[in-house]
Amino acid sequence: EFTWRNAGFTQTDEHPVVNVSWNDATAFCKWLSQKEEAVFRLPTEAEWEYCCRAGTATRYSSGDEFRTLRLCENVADASAPKGDKTLEWNDQYPLTSPVCTFEANPFGFFDLHGNVAEWCSDWYSANYYRTVPQSDPLGPEVGLARVVRGGAWNSIAFHSRSSRRIGASPNHRSPDIGFRVVREAESSR
Repeated sequence: EFTWRNAGFTQTDEHPVVNVSWNDATAFCKWLSQKEEAVFRLPTEAEWEYCCRAGTATRYSSGDEFRTLRLCENVADASAPKGDKTLEWNDQYPLTSPVCTFEANPFGFFDLHGNVAEWCSDWYSANYYRTVPQSDPLGPEVGLARVVRGGAWNSIAFHSRSSRRIGASPNHRSPDIGFRVVREAESSR
């Protein structure tokens, strides 16, 4: 019943898109590529984590303590409508917040640990990273689920850490999953 056009709660053009499947997100990238005559795609899981960590080796790009998320992410705090409200502050956003509301990470990216989790281009495998080279892995060649990275407005701090990864069916839609795009440089085409 809910789609990106009707999230089930109030959204504006300033909010991240939600209720989009991986299939929807890749269709958007294809449409945008044709419209802009450039290549747009979902990030790989490795690209996503590199941008999220922003040169840090801590749980969050803001530090190891969940309290560091207060200024930089929209996660399940005291404003959350239900569920585990383990964070003692109230950011005034019980659902999604407008993008770029909170502080950017050291690389200048916003909303990677919270607001909405994001689709990546890779197929998901629970044990994949234990068996592959650690430099720019491209993910399994096939699978049943696609990778979703990052925390969301309804995520507890533990689920918002840089290393958090889950898999979901490419057809899955949720009010806490969206996407961001990567524009390939001219020289990589």
